[in-house]
Amino acid sequence: MKKKVILLTVLAVVLLGGGTASAFYYYDISKYIKTDDAKVQGDLRSIGSLAAGTLIEWNYRQGDSFKKGSVLGIVETSPAHGNVAATTSDIVAPDDGTVIETSAVKDQTVAPGAPLALSADLNELYVTANLKETELTDIHIGSHVAITIDAFPGTPFEGKIVQIGLGTNSTFSLLPTGNASGNYTKVVQKVPVKIALDNYLGKRLIPGLNATVKIDR
Repeated sequence: MKKKVILLTVLAVVLLGGGTASAFYYYDISKYIKTDDAKVQGDLRSIGSLAAGTLIEWNYRQGDSFKKGSVLGIVETSPAHGNVAATTSDIVAPDDGTVIETSAVKDQTVAPGAPLALSADLNELYVTANLKETELTDIHIGSHVAITIDAFPGTPFEGKIVQIGLGTNSTFSLLPTGNASGNYTKVVQKVPVKIALDNYLGKRLIPGLNATVKIDR
């Protein structure tokens, strides 16, 4: 009899626990949209020379920051005629930013438009999350978002939706998938959503970090 009571008690605890977990799960999905298909991103800019010539000066290395209008480098252009003195052309920063990557080497030959560096404003980073098309009706501009960034577990970042994509990710693919066999299988499409960060919370965020977002419905 005692064993039966213990067994029934254990069973009740298991059922109660399972019921509580299920209730929490359904409450969670009814209140939030969650995805780990998200990354920290920034507006990347390719920096190059407007003129052909020799890079006689390059002032910034990877990690260096600059202000809009800063002279990043100087290119000496080759004269059209031997008796004409060479001229110089400044490579000017189009916006505030930080050098994310650079291949510039002093005295190298450069071509117009050829990238010498890649930059981003690390003070204006955001999170891009890819949501299922079936979830779009439950979000709007201004929706609150709780954000977890893998590089900083336990740090509760927050933000809000500032832009909802006007096309699915597959729409912008350079190589759209075809259907040569004639058999069609519907695939749930994903739409990019831009989320502005309220605060960096003192962390050094960089483009490309993985994130998980939970959006209020």
